[in-house]
Amino acid sequence: MARAGSNEHAQVLAHVRSLHSRGLLDETRLLDVVRDGNFDRTTVALSIMCDLPIGLIERALVQTEPEQLLVFAKAIDLSWETTKAVLTLQAGRDGVAKERLNQCFASFFRLQLKTARSALQFYRLREQANRSSVH
Repeated sequence: MARAGSNEHAQVLAHVRSLHSRGLLDETRLLDVVRDGNFDRTTVALSIMCDLPIGLIERALVQTEPEQLLVFAKAIDLSWETTKAVLTLQAGRDGVAKERLNQCFASFFRLQLKTARSALQFYRLREQANRSSVH
């Protein structure tokens, strides 16, 4: 609700959608946004790149467990460098412990692209079903 009424969020959404419509929303642009530490832009960009609702991406970014983000990153074919930056943003100012990053790294590379894309499709279908049942 707060997001929907926010003028700043509306501007971010318009800007990121504009980049996407012009074919300029890519991994490099995402990495820049993530490195800037802009939570709202990162959320909107990942939402558009994954074709998932913003709320789902927000929840994944505020959770302490990174598995969902690893699946999303793998499914949209992000590099480890970009994925690590997203995980660092997720961890906040405390950062990510090196051993935790090593675990994520291993999980990320074990995860098959096909499996990640199937999981992403499941999330999309679940969100569609949730929207349908609300209306």
